[in-house]
Amino acid sequence: MQSPLPLLSVANQFLGTFIANLISLAHGFTLGWVSPSLEYLRSNDTHLVGGPMTVEETSWLGASLCIGGMIGVTLFGSLADRIGKRRALQCIAIPNVAFWLCVILGNSVLQLCIGRVLAGAAGGGIFRITPLFVADIADPRIRGMLGSLLPVCFNVGTVLAFILGTLVPFKTFPLVVLILPGLFLIAINFLPETPACLLRAYRNEKAERSLMFYRGVRGHFEKPDSFRTEFQQLKDGIERERTASDAALSWKDFATKPARRGLAMGMFLMALNQISGSLALITYASTIFKLASPPPSATTAQHTVLLPASLSSIVLATVQLLGTIVSLALVDRIGRKFLLIVSCLGVTVGYLTLAGYVQFFLPSVDSSSAVSQFLPICSLSFSILMASIGLLTVPFIVMAEVLPSKIRNMGSTISMTMVAASAFVVLKVRIRWSSRSA
Repeated sequence: MQSPLPLLSVANQFLGTFIANLISLAHGFTLGWVSPSLEYLRSNDTHLVGGPMTVEETSWLGASLCIGGMIGVTLFGSLADRIGKRRALQCIAIPNVAFWLCVILGNSVLQLCIGRVLAGAAGGGIFRITPLFVADIADPRIRGMLGSLLPVCFNVGTVLAFILGTLVPFKTFPLVVLILPGLFLIAINFLPETPACLLRAYRNEKAERSLMFYRGVRGHFEKPDSFRTEFQQLKDGIERERTASDAALSWKDFATKPARRGLAMGMFLMALNQISGSLALITYASTIFKLASPPPSATTAQHTVLLPASLSSIVLATVQLLGTIVSLALVDRIGRKFLLIVSCLGVTVGYLTLAGYVQFFLPSVDSSSAVSQFLPICSLSFSILMASIGLLTVPFIVMAEVLPSKIRNMGSTISMTMVAASAFVVLKVRIRWSSRSA
């Protein structure tokens, strides 16, 4: 039976993970920014020089995030190998801050889209590097729990962005959010680089001090045998890694049956992750709820709204956050495959319910009826809840498990690029189809 972890060790590992995920929280704001901002950008009060945004421009504003994502996955993954994971995480704050500066200073759709590309590059880097940083500093006994902070912080940021967007003006929003990357840049300077990165750079003494920090060992004379064993195993693993790297990666490594199977499964699950449509729901939440609202009643010529689109969007994002937490609690207990099957079936039922309502009942339903008010939000909330417990979380776990170790880095880059490419298609097409339905 393993001995319990020292309190200082758990505290330092949690602190390191939380600081690293401050930028994930900030990225959640960049995703949630679109939905509450579209009402202003598409109104006559907009500050854009070209006037209110068109449907085509709206689709580009949403989808340009994914273009940056494809760039960020490769760019920051390569950067982490060269300068270390902590410094690469620091660099991610640059495009994140640049996005908010584009929102503050930009007065055209093109400038906003350029900012969204930069935000997407930051997001790609976050999903590529943060899990590796956490895996390097975390004890195996709490690695899963600490790794779960990434999707939780990301979804918390989205919920807070929806709330903030309803409370403050368009130009004030980025001024508030810029506090997060600033706080992240200050806090991460107090963390040491991960022990594995320091060992790869032949800085063994600093690597040992880094591991001492993350394991709560106060001084060299207090190092327990478990610490010495772990550090030696870490050094041996880096040596084996250097030996294996002498055999350069080639196409033959991808031609083996395990590699083909693992890469095909990873790419399929990542495509399925975005085809579920959850990112499009969050990005265009307010617009979708308005399109799903019944026409004004003949007597009042006005909508009778119990839940405004902005409030419905907040409910939707909160449900996604709760679903993510449920998934992380269940994934090791009831299995990946079962969660994926239940998730797919649940999303299908939710979307079919909303589609049937919009197609057959929306034109004739009374705008003041309970069905017209609550069925859209209930069906979409159910869909995103079911997506969150499986399709939005499990593929990232399975990807690391099915890829052979030699092609894991390259395979994960290819799979993450598939996520960004699929998201681009969904975000670009979804809003145009929605507008035609209107």
